[in-house]
Order: sequence, then C-alpha cells, then structure tokens
Amino acid sequence: MPIQSGDVKLLKSAVMADVPEGGGAPTGNTIADGVSNAIFPDISELDRAGGRVNLRKSFVSVQTDDTDTYFGANVIVAEPPQDARVSVTLFSTEKTFDTREQAQVRIEAYLNKGPEWAGYLFENHIAGQRVIQIFQRVTDTIPNVGQTLVLIENEGLGTQKEQYIRATSVSVVERTFTYNSDQDYKANVVTVDISDALRYDFTGSPATRTFTRATNSTKVRDTVVADAGTYVGVVPLTQAAAVGDFTIKGTSIYTQLVPSAQTETPISFVPPYAAAGLPVPGVVAVSYTASHAWTTSIKFNLPGGCLPGSLTIQTDGITIFDDAGLLKTTSGTVGTIDYANGILTLNSGTMSNAKAVTYTPAAQILRAPQSSEIPVTPESRSQSYVGTVNPVPQPGTLSISYMAQGRWYVLSDGGNGSLKGLDTSYGAGTFNRNTGAFVVTLGALPDVGSSLVLTWNVPTQETQQASTTLKATQSLALNPPAGTAVQPGSLTVSWEYSGTKTATAATSGVLSGAATGSLSVAQNRVDFAPNVLPSVGTQLTVSYVAGPKQEDSFAHPSRNGSGLVPVTASLGAIEPGSLEVEWDTLTDTSVLGAYTLAQLQEMGVQAAWRDPTQIARDDGSGNVVLNGGNIGTVNYATGEVMFNPDVTVRIPRPNYTASAIAGTGRWRLNYSGITYVSAPSLYPNDESGYVKLRYNSAGSTSNQSETFQFLPAFKLVPGVNAQVVTGTVLLTISGAQPWGDNGQGTLREFTTSGWVTRGTINYLSGDVALTSWTAGTNNAIARASCVTTVGENISSEYVFRSGAAPLRPGSLSIQYARAVGGTQNVTAGIDGKIEATGISGSVDYETGLVRVRFGTMVTAAGNESQPWYAADRVGADGKIFRPEPVAASSVRYSAVAYSYLPLDADLLGIDPVRLPSDGRVPIFRPGGFAVVGHTGKITTSVGNGQTINCARVRLSRVRVVGHDAAVINTGYTTDLEAGTVTFTNVASYSQPVTIEHRIEDMAVVRDVQISGEISFTRALTHEYPLASPGDPTSGSHVSSALVAGDLFARVSLVFDQSTWSGAWSDALSGSSATATFNNTQYPIRVTNRGALTERWIVRLTNSTSFEVIGENVGVIATGNTSADCAPNNPATGVPYFVLPALGWGNGWATGNVLRFNTIGAQFPVWVVRTVQQGPESVPDDNFTLLIRGDVDTP
Repeated sequence: MPIQSGDVKLLKSAVMADVPEGGGAPTGNTIADGVSNAIFPDISELDRAGGRVNLRKSFVSVQTDDTDTYFGANVIVAEPPQDARVSVTLFSTEKTFDTREQAQVRIEAYLNKGPEWAGYLFENHIAGQRVIQIFQRVTDTIPNVGQTLVLIENEGLGTQKEQYIRATSVSVVERTFTYNSDQDYKANVVTVDISDALRYDFTGSPATRTFTRATNSTKVRDTVVADAGTYVGVVPLTQAAAVGDFTIKGTSIYTQLVPSAQTETPISFVPPYAAAGLPVPGVVAVSYTASHAWTTSIKFNLPGGCLPGSLTIQTDGITIFDDAGLLKTTSGTVGTIDYANGILTLNSGTMSNAKAVTYTPAAQILRAPQSSEIPVTPESRSQSYVGTVNPVPQPGTLSISYMAQGRWYVLSDGGNGSLKGLDTSYGAGTFNRNTGAFVVTLGALPDVGSSLVLTWNVPTQETQQASTTLKATQSLALNPPAGTAVQPGSLTVSWEYSGTKTATAATSGVLSGAATGSLSVAQNRVDFAPNVLPSVGTQLTVSYVAGPKQEDSFAHPSRNGSGLVPVTASLGAIEPGSLEVEWDTLTDTSVLGAYTLAQLQEMGVQAAWRDPTQIARDDGSGNVVLNGGNIGTVNYATGEVMFNPDVTVRIPRPNYTASAIAGTGRWRLNYSGITYVSAPSLYPNDESGYVKLRYNSAGSTSNQSETFQFLPAFKLVPGVNAQVVTGTVLLTISGAQPWGDNGQGTLREFTTSGWVTRGTINYLSGDVALTSWTAGTNNAIARASCVTTVGENISSEYVFRSGAAPLRPGSLSIQYARAVGGTQNVTAGIDGKIEATGISGSVDYETGLVRVRFGTMVTAAGNESQPWYAADRVGADGKIFRPEPVAASSVRYSAVAYSYLPLDADLLGIDPVRLPSDGRVPIFRPGGFAVVGHTGKITTSVGNGQTINCARVRLSRVRVVGHDAAVINTGYTTDLEAGTVTFTNVASYSQPVTIEHRIEDMAVVRDVQISGEISFTRALTHEYPLASPGDPTSGSHVSSALVAGDLFARVSLVFDQSTWSGAWSDALSGSSATATFNNTQYPIRVTNRGALTERWIVRLTNSTSFEVIGENVGVIATGNTSADCAPNNPATGVPYFVLPALGWGNGWATGNVLRFNTIGAQFPVWVVRTVQQGPESVPDDNFTLLIRGDVDTP
C-alpha cells in the first residue's frame, strides 16, 4: 500500500546530547510532534550569558514494510523560534553513523587554507602568545580586523603544525632595516592580536630585503571560503507576496550559526586607502650586455627597479622574459624577479655566458591610488563587466573589488595584464596596459546596491625626462683678494693625466682646450668639465689675474620707449667679459588659467617659478646674453647697459581629461602627469622691479693661483626645479655597466665583483656628486632614465571601503585640507548622505562603502572654456558640476565600526575561528530550493460532522491542536485541494481546537541579494501576507530546503571476493571467490522499515557457515547457507535485510566473503540551535520542522 502520512517519522539518534559521541546511528524513538524538549533541552542561564551552540542529530525515516519511494524528500525549518536571540539551522553530512565531534569539524571547515600571505612570521613565536608579528613590504595589504589566517609549519609533513587564527586588533609600524652594513630598506612590521593563544611553538624568519621566508619556517596563509556545509534555515518575509510574483523579500539571507558578541571599534583619522606601490618608469627601454655570473646562489642584479612586463634577457640561445613576477622562457618558468629592487633569482642551472639585457627602468613609490566605481543595479548586474580605465593604470596597479553575499573579493593585475584573485573561484579577467581596457568575469554575481570598486595608480605628478647627454662638471669657487674678481681672458686650468692638460677661458668666459665650461667673473666661479675624466683625486691648478670689481644696484629703473631697460655703471668703463646683470621678473600664469592654478595650489606645488630671478652676462663683444640668446648691449667704455628684461620660463601644468563614471551620471577629472609649458615672465612695472650690475673696473691687478681636488658633479635635469623620483635614475657611460640609483641616494654600478659606488644623488635638487669612475673615460654621461615629480596627487572623486564594517550609523566623518581654508570636517547623516559646501557623497553603513566627490554645482553659462565643461554635463537647471579636487594625502576618515568579540569555544561548543566573524552563514543561494509558506489558524469548538472551510485552496497540510496543546491526529479528514476539514469523532478532543492550515510554494532560487531579496525561477501561486499587528507568528516565511532526494530502501552493491583483509572497499580487493551469490535470481531483500545505510560482509567460517559483519554495527548474526538469514534491526524490530538461502549455490570456501551495501530509507539531519547572548524574550519558545515529500497516488 502507498506511504501514509504517519509512515514518515523524525527519529532520534543514539545520543541526543552535546557530547563528542553525540549523534550516531538512528534509533526507533520518534521525535513527537508538539512535545516540549523533544529535541533540545531548555536554555540555561549560562547559555544566555555566554552564548551556546547545541547540535542534535535526527533522521527522516520512512517506516513501511516495503520499498515504496518517498519522492523528493526535503526538510525545512518552517517557522523560526520566536525569541530573536535563538536561531535554528539544519545541515546534513549524509553520514548515518557520524557523531557530534565529526559534525563539528564539518561546521568549522567553513574557511579553508588559501594562498600564502604576502608576508611571513617575523622571528620565532612560542605557544601561549596572543600576539603575532608579520614582516611584509610597505606596499602589501595588511590583515583586517576579523580576518582569519593560518599558520603552518612543516606543511605536508608528518610533523606539520597548523592553527587558524583570527585578528582582533591590527597595528603596523614602518621600520628601516640595514643590510651590507651601509644599505637600508623599509618594511612593515604588522602586529596582530589574535583571539586564541598559539597552541604550538612556530618557527619564524628574520628580516630580509628580499622579503623571502626562510626554508622550513612557518608559512602564513590567507583563508578562502570553502563552505563545506550547506545550511538551511528560515526568515520572515518583510513584504507581502502576491500570486505571480517571482521575487520575495526576507529579513536576511543568513542564519546565525554561532553566537557573536558585537562591540564598537573606533577608526580614527585614517587614510581611505593604504599607500599602494606605483611603478614609475623611465621614458625609454635600456639595453646593455652583462657578463656577471648568474646561478641559483648568485643573483643577477639590474641597475635598479624594473617595470613589470618590460624585461628580456638573451643568453645561451634562449630568451628570458618576465611575467607577473616570474622569469620565463618558452619552455616554462626559470626564476623570479623582484621588480622593486631589480633582483633576478634563478631556479636551477647556470647562466654563465654574456647576457643581452633590455628593460624599462622603474621605481616603486608609494602613492594613494586613484579610484572609481561601477554601480551594481538590478539592470546592470552581471557576472561579466567590460570597461576602460582613464587614465591608463601603470602595470601591476589595477585592482577590482566586488561584493558577493556580503563578502568582498579582489582581482588584481600582477603586471602581465591578467586580473586574478587569491583563489581562482574569485574570478578572472584581462587588462590592456596600452589602452586601459579591461574584461572581467566575477566569481559570483555581485550584490545589488554595491559597486565594483576600481583602484589603480598612475604617475599623476611625474614627468619622464627625455634622454640626453650630461657632463661631469666641477664648480670651482675661486677666492681672489677682497674687492677683486678674475680678469676676463686671464684664467687657465691645468691638471695631470697622460701628460699635462690645460683649458683656458676666453674673454667671453667660455673654456676651451682639454675641457669645456665657463667662467663667471661676477661670481668668481669656474664650471669645469674635462673632455676626458682624469684619475680620482686629480689636482687642478687654476691661475688667473685678479682685478677690481664693483656692484651697482638700481631700484625699479623704467623701460625706454622700445621696452628696453637702460642702466649705466657707476664707475663708467666695464672690463669686457666681466659683466653680470641681475633683475627680477613676474611670471604671467594666465596660460594656465585660474582653475589650473588652483589645482597646483592644492597639489602644494612651490610657487618659486612665479617670481624668478634672471642673470645675464656679456660675451666680451658688447652683447648681453641670456640662455644663449642676445637680449641687449653693453658699451664697455661708458658703462651703458641696455637689455630686454622679459623672458620665457617653463612652468608645470597638470595633464587631465574628463571621463564619465559608468552608471552614475557623474564624471571625474583624470590626472596623468605633469607637462612643462612656456609662459612669459615680465619685468615688473611697479616698484618691486630692480636691476643689479656686477663688473670689473680698471685698476691695479695681481696674479693668483689656487688648487682644487677634482670632485665632479652635475645636475640630472638642468633648468628644471623639481624633485627627482628615487630609483628612476639610470646613466650610461662608455666602458661601464649602467649606473643606477639605489633609491637611497647612492649611484652605483653592478660589476663582476659586486656593487661599486659611483657617487651620491640629492633627490631634492637633482645634484649628482661623483666619487669614483674609470680614468680615461670620455666625459659624456648619457641620462637614459630620470623622472621628476612636483606636488601631491589630487582627485575630486574618492570611492573606498572602510577598514572595518558594518559602521555605526551617523559615525562617519570625512576630514580633508584645502590650500585656502585649512582643514575641513564633514559628518555623514544617519541616512548615509554626505552633504556640505564643496563636498557630497554617501556611505553604506552595512558594507562600509563610501563615495565622496569634491566640487560645487555652478551655472554652466560663462564656463564654456573651462576644462571641466561639456554640454552633455549641463543639467536641466542649467547647472554643471565643477570639480574642486583635494590632495589625496590630506583626506582622512573617522568612524565607529562594529566588530565581534571572540567567544570561548568550550562554552560555545564549537570553535568559531574558522567561521565568519559575525557567526552568520548564507542559507539561500542560486540553484538551491526554497519554500515560501504561511500557516493560518482557526480556533473554534467543533462537533462531529462539522466541516471547517479554511478560506483558501490547495493547502499543503493541516494540523489540529487541542486546547491542551496536544496534537490531534485522528477524528477528522481533510480535503487539501478544497481547503476543508471535516470532523468525524471529536469525543476525546480538548476544546476549542486550533486548526492550522498551511499553504506553500516550492521553487528553485534564481538569485539572492544581501538585502534579503530572493528571486525564483517560477511565479508564486498563493498570496503570502505579513504578520498581523500584535501577532508576530502570523506572518509568512521563506525557508531554504535541505534536499534528501528520493528515499527508499535498496541494495546498492553486491560482489564476492576470495578473502577479506579487514579494509572496507566498494571495489573488488584481490581475486573473486570461486563461488558467486546469485543476486539476480534470488536478490537480497530489504524494507524501508528495517534497512540501514551500512556496508556488510558475510564471511564464510567454513564451506557452509558464515558470520554477518557490519562496518559500523559489527558482528550481528551467524548463519548457514541452507537457511535464509534475516538479522534483526533492534531499532525497528524487523530485519536489516533477508539473505535468501537459494542464492548461495555451491563452491564456497573458508574465508570467502560476500560484500554488499544497503541504503536505508533514512536521511540524517543535524539540527543546530544557536543562542545569542542576552535575556530571553519568550518564556515558552518553539520552532517548526517540516518533512516534505510526495508519494505514489493510489
């Protein structure tokens, strides 16, 4: 006969207690409907105070004496506990005999080991410590509060030690470390407070500039969500659902699996982004040939840092190239590269021959990144996105973050154009380093209301200086007698190198002979550059005639009718070649415009170029010369000087373009470097103008001689007043390997003997002082790479994630500084809006996503010439947004974040470290099954023959409960389709009774949102109301379903083998027995009531006798091949199976075994009750479990 409603039962397991051996096999004891404490005990005061996780194992069991199928069996939590601090969750391990200890391991496996962290355990740590330290690069991400990491020592070995740790507090200190006794590097030492003390001693690694963990030391690994268990639960609906709806909204998509204690953590005055590494490249690639040894123990050093993706080395008939930190050939990986330091490591073998090296020099600097977003709306939501980043990111700097089910995932460019996450499940994509175009496929659909957050870096303040040739020059400061100066045409410089070398200065001041340079008579200075570099320490002898000198000052002399400024020397005659004219000018910045000038001011660019001082000289032939051009004349006899005081100077201008932010209706200014443009610098027309003349006059003279040690120097970028970016200098000189700077002021060359210091660099001024060189080298130093920078990067758009989330509403404040107006502070409203003069934006307090833009809406008319104007940006009100960027380094935010205190694992009954810090896990996911349900109630007194109409049709079930709270199972019939209940025998009822009538819709989940929105693949067929006022239990719910599938008893596997080794295997082990059990003609029989999911062996003790052994139940029977064997299942009182005697046949020998498996009509269900900290809100609480399924229609 078909399965009846009373045939499907929920059974207790062997041990219904929170002990390691809890759970186990099914019993015959039914969990009665409506009976108090049938599954869980009452909640103790200790549980309320500290939180608790209770686990109970139960079994859905079909109790019939046949093998009829219970189709599509599933279990749901139909109604949650009324106490908001108690939640019920279901999961299944699908193991009949597992215990609480094993189920707990399954729960705690929510997080699993991920990739190695970009850092390592700093020095040794001992058991009992609650603090660890991690050594990592300053550009690498530090752990977040609440993040779980794994410490692993001797990974994969028998001595492996492993512990999951959760960060409760994180601090970082940037420290300077020294190597080679005189070289420094910087590193972050991250201190992490952890929730549980270390259980073992862990071996750490010392500081090293290669940031390489010592062999056999402890690894620090990140964690990834393994989600080893599928959890189901129930949440109330927050919006009523109607017939035809495909989408409903619940309170959440999560369940509280372990309790958590929320606390507040202040975030005080922190930058929105951690400073990120920015590779700043030189203008061109550099090629040279090296002969250094390169082995697994000897590293190959480039002169300095390398731009990712730019390196090739040709040697030994192969080409080596870099790819995301790896060195590769067409045959595979051969080594690694440290881009920041230009250090190349070989995995195996030796590269002993000459190496043709080509690469683009680049320095790694720290820079707050630029940011933008792609909002995720219901219309734009997708798993794949394409776009273009403007300005184009530097290789290795682009990151795309997205949120899926409340968790952030990051895909980053490794420098080779591939966007990857810490785990392949996060997604992947590509990035074109030439165009900025990207294509990305996310690992999951992002949450609606969140954004894809793009961060990247670009040299916004940098200028790649063109290649040029420089000369090593010494500026010799002469010391003639007081009141005198060098007489023009009298100076000679002599020195020894391969004989005596000399250079003389003409009347014009120009040096010729064995050196070039110039003499400034007024300054008593000789700029001396030998054609060939002499030996280090060479002595220079300077001989000259000293004569009288004079300085005249003129306060704001006026121009003549031709626009020239005339002045006359006070002493009359001027010695030819001795004149120096000084005056001031004011730079006309109108070429930049007021808007650009304001940006430069926000960048903090120095304004010295606005009011420069000009110095011109005469050429000994009556001309006044400035920067190689004639600007006036001098009458040497009368001392009359006339010159044009207006000049052209080079001033910095930021490069920017405007681009739309997709899906927002907003746009941003994009900055991409500094260009120097020409601007007029004019002689003042007011009293601020002045002129000075310095010159030699007639009078007595004297012969002078001075000696100097040759100490050459030069400016890296003559004529540009800008700071040099550390690590970007690369110089080439004949007969030597390239010279590079080490980022700390040392110019050096890597030779076959190691590093050799060639000089020092002053990055602020761009001055290089040489300390060593190869004598006899031509004095021609090629500047292959040099990058300068001015000011700080600015932006009008900032999109960032707070360091912790969720945030307390109303707690976020943004601080920033203006060049005019000083520090500003703006606080977000309770609604998340950020509004104040010159700033607008929003914050999502739940996710910590902050959007801020700086600027003002202004009238568009009259601004058509502005760089931020475009007709399509003008609103209907005639207003347009004018960006007003601020320096990124000045932006800070403060907030109060909610974090979660670690609770005692012993008290909880489960270790929470490998679970989310808030203790919540998702219960709805795309592709899963969900049940929307509502239970209505009618309370009335009923009589025999009375029919109650429930006022709705197509009910899923009806339940009758007496006034004494006892469930009534007899005395009535139901017509679920019509929605009626007819009572036939009410004599034993406790009146009035309550008729609970339920409607349901089951559907496949198409999509879920962290807002609680759940979409289905089919429409609802019922109306689902919200709870009535004052009765929170009367509302509708949505439950996720724990699917068991079709339940029926069966024999799944039968085979024989000659012997049994004691190992349980579902495949033949060794040889088959000679005899064979005829399961085809005489099958092993089972019933739904008696069968158990178990593996069995029937072992012959002689040719006819045998014993029956279960993998878990042990030896349960003995028998003989001449009789049916039907061992009794004590839980049900019927046989586990019946082994027909006719199936045996002949030929069995001692030790032969018959192996078979039985599958019972049971499904194990673990029920988890989670108790949060806090007082009870319901004195007599309950929840509802429903076993659902279908049977054959009679």
